Amino acid sequence: MKRLLKLIITLLILFTILIVIPLILLSKETTPPVEQYVTASETAFYTDLDQELSELITDSESDYVNLTIDEAFINRAIQKELSKSNPNYLDINYEDELSYKYMMMLSSKLGFKGIWVELTDDQIIVIAGIDYANSPDKAIYQTGFEVIFDIVLSEDDQYYLKLNKIEIGKLKLPLNSAFKLASFIVKQLSNKSLNELIAENLTFGAFDSEEFSFTVGESELTDYLYEIDPTFAALLKVIYQENLLILDLSDEGFDVSLNIGVFRRLLTDLDEPAFTSWENDVDKAAFMASLAAQALLNITINPLDPRIDLDEADLNAILDYTLGEKVQFEFPIEFTLLGEEIEYSFNSTNLFIRMNDDELSIHLKMTLSKTGMPGTFDMQFNLSSNVSMNLEGDMVLTIINSNIGEIELNNEILTMLFSVFDDTLVVGNTIVIPKEKLNEMFEGSNIIFNDTYVINGELRMHFGLDN
Repeated sequence: MKRLLKLIITLLILFTILIVIPLILLSKETTPPVEQYVTASETAFYTDLDQELSELITDSESDYVNLTIDEAFINRAIQKELSKSNPNYLDINYEDELSYKYMMMLSSKLGFKGIWVELTDDQIIVIAGIDYANSPDKAIYQTGFEVIFDIVLSEDDQYYLKLNKIEIGKLKLPLNSAFKLASFIVKQLSNKSLNELIAENLTFGAFDSEEFSFTVGESELTDYLYEIDPTFAALLKVIYQENLLILDLSDEGFDVSLNIGVFRRLLTDLDEPAFTSWENDVDKAAFMASLAAQALLNITINPLDPRIDLDEADLNAILDYTLGEKVQFEFPIEFTLLGEEIEYSFNSTNLFIRMNDDELSIHLKMTLSKTGMPGTFDMQFNLSSNVSMNLEGDMVLTIINSNIGEIELNNEILTMLFSVFDDTLVVGNTIVIPKEKLNEMFEGSNIIFNDTYVINGELRMHFGLDN
């Protein structure tokens, strides 16, 4: 009898150590801000966004876009993303089901409450909760975690998040231990480590698991936008270099102020010339055949120094067909405001060429417009150059100047812009178009160029014939 009693006591102690105490230590009651999970949480931000963008379009003196991203807007955005696969969430028609209360069901009785944030003027607190429940109004067991980030301003005036504390249930462990435990729990729930989950969902920043810090700075955002479109990345680079973006954090949320007016298209900027676009290779072949015929005729006139002259319409047809959709972009900005669908579009022309006297210039016009609203906010990239050919037969554009609006562009920005074709195009203060690329552009003409320059607003190209 004593042995049996001793065995029972031993089992009770083990049960308490292995089951009860961990459950007590990991228990945590969390309450998501469901009052913020409503359309009204988006209204203030989208009202300001609509007003700021509309003023850019309608008011030529409007230069700044000022926005506040508050706690309610962030939590509403997180909720919409996490619950998008659960249409029953907070739908009163399903209030007797667990899927009404929980954004995700991890099992038949294990519900994920979600992730939400609380903001102060120097911290971001991230909270998550999981319940084991029989019904929406009866949770048998609750657990969760709280992650507190300090908002730190670095020496180069960039903000980053420094991990201050991780609380898992009632446990307040050292950061390293807490991070490993959190990673273990995440691994069990998602089959991914915490590092993998961060890298997958926060691609616009860099997380340092040794320093426990998350940085969203110039390089991180530039790399992120570059994958979307190199033009966006180049614009962001200019914004940082010229200190056009001001970020601040208050109890109200993230305050953003962007001086975009300096990019406004100048009255002196050149328009895209009229030209006939090629629809297919047949159009290109017809043009090249015509060019070859002109070349043969010119050989009879100038046998010692044959040449052809190409005007703006010719060059733009060639460039437009060669580029295709590599440069031209269309980026929609769509949101719902007070039941109305608001649509903006940020798009561009293709690169186009203008020539004047002995200069060749390259341009890209970018336009912000709103459906149903007259007018646009325009920006334009301009680069003027002199044209020559080097000994290797490469076309060389020696840069005279380059700008977007009031901002002069440096080689780093130009390299980023032209990297969509080839990241080696920009060499010092020149753009070098390799001989092979030049021949590809004029494929079908049987012409090999040996000198080129701009004269009287046309591109003169001296040539020989390809055997």
